[in-house]
Amino acid sequence: MEKLAKKATLAEQAYEYIKKLIVTGELKPGEELPEEKLAMELGISRTPLREALRRLAVDTLIELRKPKPAVVAAFTGQDVKEIMELRRILETHGLVELSKADQWRVIEEMKLNAEQQLQAIKAMDFVEFMDLDQEFHSLLCYGHENRRLKDLIRGINTGGSRAFLLLSDVVGDSAEKAHAEHLAIIKAIEEENVSKAKQQLAVHLNNIESRLLKYIS
Repeated sequence: MEKLAKKATLAEQAYEYIKKLIVTGELKPGEELPEEKLAMELGISRTPLREALRRLAVDTLIELRKPKPAVVAAFTGQDVKEIMELRRILETHGLVELSKADQWRVIEEMKLNAEQQLQAIKAMDFVEFMDLDQEFHSLLCYGHENRRLKDLIRGINTGGSRAFLLLSDVVGDSAEKAHAEHLAIIKAIEEENVSKAKQQLAVHLNNIESRLLKYIS
């Protein structure tokens, strides 16, 4: 591991760095994360490291086991079902009607994001694809005023993205299907049909769950 630059947001840097190692599989499920060793390797104190670990636990990426070291979380079929149940509840609620001024700006951002998704698929860069996927789902709740709801959606999607990358041995095919489903959601929003957009989102989330459960089995 590389040492982190001593900036004001050491906890944020540590969080992003460890998250990347987990999502890409460099840190394996069940692997321990001893605080003293991690802090030394990253060149930071334990205080920002502990804050980073708490955030990772909220994202379901690690399990805190005081007084033992935290461990990288594993994923089971039950984990997938719980994550996707929460995503259906939160994301469907978060998708609200946008004002005219916001609508077209957000649609253009979604279209750009979808195009970048396609480029990532062609480049077989699926870590980049999952980052763009999370951004896309954050854009869907752009119009909602509840900041905590948006934070919850982002956090849960991080865990879901990791499950997708770890469990899928046909990730390219799944990414292409997810991209097509994203385009269907955008089309419904363009038509100013919030009900249809929510239906397309529900189909998309159900398909994600089916794909993940298939990979586990």
